[in-house]
Amino acid sequence: MKNRIDVNPLPPMGLGYIASVMENLGIDVKIVDCMMEGWHTRKDIGGGLIKIGISDEEIRTIISEFQPDMVCVNNQFSKQYKNAHKIYEITKSVDNSILTQAGGAHPTVMPEFCLEDPNLDFVVIGEGEIVIEKLIKVLEASSLDLSGIDGLGYKKEGQIFVNAKTSYIENLDSISYPAYHLMNLQNYFGQDMSHGKRHHKRFSPIITSRGCPAKCTFCTAYKVWGRKYRYRSPENVIGEMKLLKENYGIEELLIEDDNFTANPQRAEKICDLMVKNNFDFKWDTPNGVAAFALTDQLLRKMQKAGCYKINIAVESGNQNTLNNIIKKPLNLSKVEHIIDVCREIKLDFGVFLIMGMPGDTLDGMWDNYRFARKIKVFDPFISVATPYPGSELYDVCNEKGYLSDNFSLEDLFIRSFPISTEDWTPREIKRLMLRGYLYLKFYQLLDNPILFGKLFVNRLSQILRRK
Repeated sequence: MKNRIDVNPLPPMGLGYIASVMENLGIDVKIVDCMMEGWHTRKDIGGGLIKIGISDEEIRTIISEFQPDMVCVNNQFSKQYKNAHKIYEITKSVDNSILTQAGGAHPTVMPEFCLEDPNLDFVVIGEGEIVIEKLIKVLEASSLDLSGIDGLGYKKEGQIFVNAKTSYIENLDSISYPAYHLMNLQNYFGQDMSHGKRHHKRFSPIITSRGCPAKCTFCTAYKVWGRKYRYRSPENVIGEMKLLKENYGIEELLIEDDNFTANPQRAEKICDLMVKNNFDFKWDTPNGVAAFALTDQLLRKMQKAGCYKINIAVESGNQNTLNNIIKKPLNLSKVEHIIDVCREIKLDFGVFLIMGMPGDTLDGMWDNYRFARKIKVFDPFISVATPYPGSELYDVCNEKGYLSDNFSLEDLFIRSFPISTEDWTPREIKRLMLRGYLYLKFYQLLDNPILFGKLFVNRLSQILRRK
């Protein structure tokens, strides 16, 4: 990552789900978070980049000592793909008979690319619980027929085969809870920042639904979870919350769904049950909420159930950009109403905005700042459009030649500015963002000079502490 610590470590939920499938099959499992287990190790690798985590030799030792039949690697981000492939290489150097399997967003959208690595045997596309169960059963039966496993990539006689992903798990209650007992939760407790600022030492993420029907052009989540919105029953969710509270003393939850509020009646029922069970959790929604489905009643019930903050994925303060470029089903007037209600009930909120979408203009992007000023959100979280493989944005940029000449997958940082169009350059976007920052800070000063002064002093003290 870039030479500043902006990573937010979280327990590996994806591996936790896969591990519980394997344990149900009677298999011995070990989970290793290579970054977190070497969290205090920082290595300068040049180019303004640092590497955090355990060394290659430590990974080799872990594999040698555990002697697994299969090593599964969760590769979520394309910019980290070389790290994943290094683990496949290390695994085969320990014992060439150990099978290697890749899962996560990157191999899901680029399975053939990943399988070109001679050290990788399998790719699981999208959600992996059923795929990995079927794969293990076929391997245990010593069968060579993998053609019937939906969403599996593999090799046969030197050729790469990828079975299309055609089905998703309809009944999410049928999935076992993640194997929290294998996830070393204590390693994460006390981290100040984990997908946002934490308020309690003992926290955990939780995922209550999958899938998104929206077609936002920058997003690849649908490649992993599908378009259809599927959700766990309120009772099933409450059961997991009880487990976290009683077995691990969890005080704070991060509801990591892309669409926790997409079914308001279900979300209300979960909130009602949280109150009824006296959980007293503090919780937020760091990935954002389905703002189009939010109701006044749901917001009030969320706040009563312990929610202290919602993040609203607005994306653009220009309605035309939202409708025709980002293709997000959201009306800006609804956002204004949501924020009014949040202020009324004293529920904190954040706003996500995106700069640099092809087709947008500099004036259209300035509407992000106009809108933020209008709703008096003076510190929105602003991302720069990042063309992740598998997104419509990536396809458009490739087709129209918008990517920089030296673009590579490793450039996919949130603020790498890899896109340039006939309407603007990265330099112009950077200047616009600086102007926008000063613009919002000026109006924040006018709106609340006392609060602005406190924020300025806090920011200055943070800078001085870093020095």
